[in-house]
Amino acid sequence: MSEVQTTTETGARFAFPLTPRLLGIDGVQPLELRVTEASDLSPRIRCIRLSGAGANFQHRPGQDVMLVLSGGERPLSRRYTIRRFDATRDLLELNIVTHGVHGPGAEWTASTQPGDRINGVGPRGKIFVNDAADWHLWLGDESAIAASLAMLESLPDGVSGQAFLEVATPEDQLASDSRVTWLPRGADVSPLASDRLVEAMRSVDLPEGRGHVYIAGEVQIVLAVQRVALERGLEQSQLSPKAYWGRGKANAVNGEPEKELRGGL
Repeated sequence: MSEVQTTTETGARFAFPLTPRLLGIDGVQPLELRVTEASDLSPRIRCIRLSGAGANFQHRPGQDVMLVLSGGERPLSRRYTIRRFDATRDLLELNIVTHGVHGPGAEWTASTQPGDRINGVGPRGKIFVNDAADWHLWLGDESAIAASLAMLESLPDGVSGQAFLEVATPEDQLASDSRVTWLPRGADVSPLASDRLVEAMRSVDLPEGRGHVYIAGEVQIVLAVQRVALERGLEQSQLSPKAYWGRGKANAVNGEPEKELRGGL
């Protein structure tokens, strides 16, 4: 398959062709998806479920799919973390932060409806649960919620895991188990000015044994949390940092508008 063609059928408004560059990524398969549900999980987090990945689609918790969200010579592609995949029902779930900005990614997230088609490739991503670790700790902002929860929930019984996840307000806290500590920063506080994740890393009680820490979110905050982890005696090999977005930076290499912040959830 070299290209997925758009059609004039109902729901094809977002069904842009897959490019040879995307199809050439190692380890991915082409995805011709259709939206089955789009709803709000919170004021700033939207749940989109899609069918069409196929019962044989396999991924590891923490991986994502890359979707094509525009056409033309330089089409926009965006990566969205897989929150969960139900192979028996062929349902792929994405939980996406709505930043309140404009651009193809934001417009698709806000306006897509059941029946809409969209093409992409997946799975992508190289940060997984470290099976050799004695315990696991996740720290991240809204953009890291889907990956953090997916990995946390995949831990075998008896393996210690906890997550500290920053959100704007208590209304953005999603249903989760007791291993998750939500950190509302305040509706008027910019995520760039928040120190909640740094303080969580500084104060959390680390279990005995050799653990692994997964840090995700805005690039400068990820670096700050990483520094604190190293100050506490953790080794670099025990850390998996991931910058999902950067302050004032757009996903320009994939066609993102210059004013749009990155950060699929």
